[in-house]
Amino acid sequence: MKALCYMGPKDLALRDVAIPEPGPLDVLIKVRAVGICGSDVHGWLGITGRRIPPVIMGHEFSGVVAQVGSAVTRFAPGDAVIPQPINACGECEYCRAGKNQLCSKRTLLGVMDINGAMAEYVSVPEHLLYRKPDGFSFETAALTEPFAVAYTAVRKRDDWEGKTVMIIGSGTIGLCILKMLRPYKPAKILMCDLSDVRLETALRMGADAVVNPRREDYLMQISRLTDGRMLDFTIEAVGVEATVNQSIRALRPGGISVWVGVSQQEMTINMHDVVTKDRTIIGSMNYSHLDFGEALRLLAAGKVDRPEELITKTVPLEQAAEMFTQLHDNPDGYLKVLITFPE
Repeated sequence: MKALCYMGPKDLALRDVAIPEPGPLDVLIKVRAVGICGSDVHGWLGITGRRIPPVIMGHEFSGVVAQVGSAVTRFAPGDAVIPQPINACGECEYCRAGKNQLCSKRTLLGVMDINGAMAEYVSVPEHLLYRKPDGFSFETAALTEPFAVAYTAVRKRDDWEGKTVMIIGSGTIGLCILKMLRPYKPAKILMCDLSDVRLETALRMGADAVVNPRREDYLMQISRLTDGRMLDFTIEAVGVEATVNQSIRALRPGGISVWVGVSQQEMTINMHDVVTKDRTIIGSMNYSHLDFGEALRLLAAGKVDRPEELITKTVPLEQAAEMFTQLHDNPDGYLKVLITFPE
């Protein structure tokens, strides 16, 4: 089969490799669509240490069952599926509590040395599969993973209604959060980014107002947009020192920030901004298997407005390596790029 293999920093090679042989509890999937995640681009740059060459990346995908292992009982060849890509031990306290994303033994398809879906076929454990809803395109189905990240962040709270919220970062995850948050009826959703192009996209997709710290002091902008009250909630979807501090300082006293971004591992924050204002910080890590399924249910039920808007471009596998360069060099030009495969 054809596969796009990460061979080292900025080195992707289209190779002929063996089709995976599914184990007794595994399902071989013929991939139909796979998204290029921002983390894949960072992995391609070689700056995260989370891609060990040679490895096939890709964890946001959909496809059709091609072959099943001898002990598989729930799926058959021809079934259209959406895999949830986090595999866990199933036995630790986190797995037993339904928080498999916190399992110390978890693996993620397409990360480290676990082959993913930027290939014609990929083998996945049966228990990770969800059925693709009827009438749901394979391309939209491949968006379930980033929307699951967004759903998990949003469900950290159940009191969004009537509140003022700012999402920091108008990339794919930030925009997924925007779309996932709107049905919870906040009074106002602001989007914050340094890119006017992305902020224009955010407005088109339902943001009530936008903030660009390049134009003027961001606290003054937020104060003006909230009549001086500041924000009830912020959701940080970048993960660098500047935006993390913005997510804290933009809050009213007693406000709450949900952190989703994971770019920078260590940073400096002013603890007085948290402690003396009685603010709360909540971390949000990926999604559980059940959260993934709930995000899929909401998408399939039409509760999320036009998720397909996030798809900027689709390319065949043969053009995917070139897209990594374009995504890196022109981040404002693309939201979600999908690699698609023929039937």
